[in-house]
Amino acid sequence: MLLAARSRAGSTAYRRGWQRVFGCPRTATKLSTRCWRESTGPAPRSMAMTNQASTSRSCFSGASAAELEKWLECGGVDTGEYGKGLAKTVHELFDEVSKQESVLELEGGKALRIVNVLSLHILNSRGQILFEDEQVLPDGRSRRRNVPVSEKMVANEPWHEALDRAVKEELSSALPLDYTVTLLEEPFMRTEYSSSMSYPGLLTKYIFHRVKARVSGIPENPFSTTEERPGGYLLTKWVWKAPPPQETF
Repeated sequence: MLLAARSRAGSTAYRRGWQRVFGCPRTATKLSTRCWRESTGPAPRSMAMTNQASTSRSCFSGASAAELEKWLECGGVDTGEYGKGLAKTVHELFDEVSKQESVLELEGGKALRIVNVLSLHILNSRGQILFEDEQVLPDGRSRRRNVPVSEKMVANEPWHEALDRAVKEELSSALPLDYTVTLLEEPFMRTEYSSSMSYPGLLTKYIFHRVKARVSGIPENPFSTTEERPGGYLLTKWVWKAPPPQETF
């Protein structure tokens, strides 16, 4: 089922096309708190929000990175390694929360980071899935990734808008102007907990919204993309991998 054809010159019409098909316009509700929650049941078309008063968990709502650092320490997180090696800084975490790309809560007295992630499984003609293999940062540092195309979702963002943004931001330097996106199945959602490489000691709850699709014009052999970042360019190396024999996600 071909959902929409999109060029960079026609992004507005493309987004409207998604909304016509799925009836998922962006909500106009103003955020009263940084706390949003995942909804239960089938994969949602937008992420649910709740007021802080409606949950027993305590969300971080400070106004500075300094307040965040104190909050993390109270939640059992040692920030001494932040900003070293591949770890990001407290300022970067504060920026992430300010953009509503994640939520920080105290659960049982421990700090917990909650991130909704669009996990986009792009398939080629051989049925392989596109994986981000390695990133080379502008300062020359590199890190292995081994993840499909992924994009952090912001509060109240419909999954199809996150998909549009993921393709555009992650793969734009390797795509033709008239590429198309074909949805192969309805979204599937699952949750997992893991430690964060970017923020050591901070347990992260990932809520994955998996979508399978094909993207026309994308190279079917290993390739690289570049993305402008402060201080230079981010180089990303991509490879195709066969799905596991019994794929559960």
